[in-house]
Amino acid sequence: MRILRILLAPLALLAACTNLGVVDLPSEATSGFRVVNATSGVVTAFVDGEAIGTNLAAATVSTTFPVAAGAHTIQLQRSGAPGFPRAIAAPTGGTLTIVGLDSAGGITSAVLSDTNAIVPAGATKLRVAHMASLAGPISIWRTQPDFASPTRVQFPFPFRDVSPYLQSTPGDWRVMASSEDNTVGSVPMPDTLANSGLITIVDGTSRTVVLVDAPGGGLGILVVDP
Repeated sequence: MRILRILLAPLALLAACTNLGVVDLPSEATSGFRVVNATSGVVTAFVDGEAIGTNLAAATVSTTFPVAAGAHTIQLQRSGAPGFPRAIAAPTGGTLTIVGLDSAGGITSAVLSDTNAIVPAGATKLRVAHMASLAGPISIWRTQPDFASPTRVQFPFPFRDVSPYLQSTPGDWRVMASSEDNTVGSVPMPDTLANSGLITIVDGTSRTVVLVDAPGGGLGILVVDP
């Protein structure tokens, strides 16, 4: 997994500092998970009670942590504050994306499953997750290789919602956020609160785009590999 792009509107993201802890992983590890830190601070990731990712900065994506396929308990925690354990089923040969979110009394999490993630030959896919808890009502738009005009990803698009995978041809996508104008259908964007820039997706692959709160204010856009 690699972080493709982190863009902000209006402020730039703070530089990430990620120090990965190491635990004895099973030799049969065939799965993995990554963490999108959509909280306001630095977190540590625990798997089955052991810390395997430390100093995960806000508005960043971790590396992929290998685990054995099957049942595990994931917990994201900030120093001095509790986290809420979550049971997950790590898929064989796949990677789960875990999003850490601020909540009363600690950090909760959301799991982005890969339902309908298989991409046919000659195509690409992209989906968007709205994990920016401080954002007001917004609309999320995209352009795609076979259609250059901005169109809404879906309407409405509330906090914690995840779009279906959208399919197009190989090439350049773009994701943007605007103020919500409460108009049904595709209309000109009223403004631009965040812009991912070009997201190049090659034949047979997909991307997940996550909107988060940026340190210091505004919206951040994280683009991660499948």
